[in-house]
Amino acid sequence: MVTIQDIANRTGVAISTVSRALGDSPKVSLKTKERIKKVAQDMGYTPNFAARNLTQTESNTVGVVFQPQSEGNTDNDFAMQILFGINSQLIARRYLLTTATGSNWSEVFNAVKMMVEAGQVRRFILLYTVENDPITELLNENHARVVVTGEPESDTNILYVDNDNRKASAEATKALVNYFQLKSPLFVRTMADWRFEENRELGFREAQEEGDVLSLPLDFTQQKQVLQKYFEQHQTVDGIVASDDKLGYLTRNQAQAHLPSHPKLPTIAFNCSEYARLGGKNFYSVDVLPRALGSEAVRLLFNDQQSPLERTEATSFIVPYRIPKVGEQ
Repeated sequence: MVTIQDIANRTGVAISTVSRALGDSPKVSLKTKERIKKVAQDMGYTPNFAARNLTQTESNTVGVVFQPQSEGNTDNDFAMQILFGINSQLIARRYLLTTATGSNWSEVFNAVKMMVEAGQVRRFILLYTVENDPITELLNENHARVVVTGEPESDTNILYVDNDNRKASAEATKALVNYFQLKSPLFVRTMADWRFEENRELGFREAQEEGDVLSLPLDFTQQKQVLQKYFEQHQTVDGIVASDDKLGYLTRNQAQAHLPSHPKLPTIAFNCSEYARLGGKNFYSVDVLPRALGSEAVRLLFNDQQSPLERTEATSFIVPYRIPKVGEQ
């Protein structure tokens, strides 16, 4: 097993210099750091994470924070895909991933607080964006570096990764409307105050000014009731654009059950999840590349560790999306 003594012998510097270089200490010149790190990599050196955590104020761990999760919730495929992207980048950096979640915001807050105070975690990725977030305030007070997924609720200088949801929704709506010659498409979202839904609604309205918008409650049973009543009163709906696949799938099934002709309305939604695959013919889904979102979130999170020539002042990264070819399945 290669030790820092071995690296010191090879490079001809003191053990303390090797330790500082591998820990990115500002007391070691950039040229020396790069030389020592290259030798360490060539020799196959693996750092002792436990010892490192005891001697540094920042652990080798990145905290990933979820919004509160209801018990029995299994609709986390999108978040899991983001985690895969995050973890692939952390492994390459020899960092660990830990998550904070709970059934309410208080539990999530306490989990994050424990990470900061006991675990010395100083880098976080938040899988949500909310205004006046106490968790973000806690992390700022502790000088943590934070990246959020999704467009921030305010215009402050927050690091974030996102898709251009407004443009994606406009393109998706146009593709569905033009191919199927729709006259009365419906956009479906929830009543939650999520920025991505707001932007997708704006994109829909941009592409279809006369289209109707229906905001559903968060409770599944209530969603079904609202959709049933809507379709009983709106018989001319001929297509669906939904803020995510699950809503698109539910809306299409309710339309099939409660419109007189029981059509399988052409539908386009977001996330390329299992619901889109279950939707069958004329159900399309925009791929927002969640693994890329996770990967780019990590790149932005560690941008401050890049060499001066590689470092950028970017505070955001917009990940591309993929619009399906409507009419081809």
